[in-house]
Amino acid sequence: MANKFQTNAIRGPINAFIFKMLSGYMDRLFGNSKRELFKNHPETVVEIGSGAGANMRYLKKGTRLIAIEPNIYMHNNLKKSAEKYGIDLEIKSLMGEAIDLPDASYDFVVCTLVLCTVHDPLQCLQQIKRILKPSGIFIFIEHVEARENTMLSFIQSLIHKPWHWFFEGCHTNRNTKQLLESVGFSKLELETYNLYSPFIPIIPQVHGSAIK
Repeated sequence: MANKFQTNAIRGPINAFIFKMLSGYMDRLFGNSKRELFKNHPETVVEIGSGAGANMRYLKKGTRLIAIEPNIYMHNNLKKSAEKYGIDLEIKSLMGEAIDLPDASYDFVVCTLVLCTVHDPLQCLQQIKRILKPSGIFIFIEHVEARENTMLSFIQSLIHKPWHWFFEGCHTNRNTKQLLESVGFSKLELETYNLYSPFIPIIPQVHGSAIK
């Protein structure tokens, strides 16, 4: 698999703009969960799919953030967010399946609303586990497939193709919960819940933490 991701020249800038505009609203939706998950983070954090930098508001000032973000059109907003929140930022234009960081090197990896978009989520999770130190922590918030034969499941299936195209690979009905359980973390704490919003295809959600 290539290390570089070719961002779509049309959808890439559009998504960068949308993600920046939605940052405040997403904080209202997920902020409480993120503050709880991020509260004991170390001095260095690796984030898979940093987007426009929405999670920087939950990091302590001076944190070193290694941002794995393949959409190059997100990078300018990432830099602006880092300046705003006092974050020491390093950007890597890589896919989550091809992280070029050393084995067992980091204590804390973050991934929020990203595993739905990666081409091979299992490989991405294996990469996350690989770069974590023994007893390192992976925290996550993701949307997952709805229970079969429900209205949510019907909506996810109905809208999947246009949603997948527009949001550069986002799967509305990926079984991310099962993927998280299959990786072999020594401890996995996971909660499934329904956080309702106008973005119906990304209901339900899971959040939690995993220890290598």
